[in-house]
Amino acid sequence: MKASVIMEKFEAIRLALMACDFWQLTANAAEELAQQGNHCSLSYIGWGWPSKEEWENHTKWSDINIGQPVLFNFYHGIELSLKALIVAKGQKIKNNHQLSKLVNQVGALYKDEELTSFYSKYVVLDKLPKILYDFCRESDMTMDLYFQSLKYPTSTKGVEFNHSVLRYNEDSGIELFSEIRADVVFIRDKLKHVVSMECRDEFA
Repeated sequence: MKASVIMEKFEAIRLALMACDFWQLTANAAEELAQQGNHCSLSYIGWGWPSKEEWENHTKWSDINIGQPVLFNFYHGIELSLKALIVAKGQKIKNNHQLSKLVNQVGALYKDEELTSFYSKYVVLDKLPKILYDFCRESDMTMDLYFQSLKYPTSTKGVEFNHSVLRYNEDSGIELFSEIRADVVFIRDKLKHVVSMECRDEFA
């Protein structure tokens, strides 16, 4: 095997491992959010108001505080995983974040319904879970802009992102993040298997 091919396989493995790291953080945070109840309010008995410390402790695992950064980690893992799959096939990747183009490229390289279903669910606008769909519609964008919309209040063109849609979702938020966690746990193992096969078990 030529040195250049070996380096390509190694790069695919590195990308896949990094994707799994971001997804591990996503899964851990999503699990904690669900277990803690995704509280967006606090009932208080007696006079006065909850202290700042009480409020922060009550909501520290809620989508009002961690939803947006957890989603960024999730989507960054998606980008890295797509690039891992492309590189594992010996293809070059461009330095961009457009998930839809990466999904199309992966779809052309892999005839795998499980991969197609996962990536379509979280990238194709009309297939997004409701909260993510509403976020895109309210912000007049698609998840191709995740690298801006989940990190900044406005785009490089000055368009404001409506992050309020991602917050205060209570039970709906629990449902979304539990779904994301389950999908991450599954697709992470799927990614490892597919990349390992392409790299001839170097990723075992």
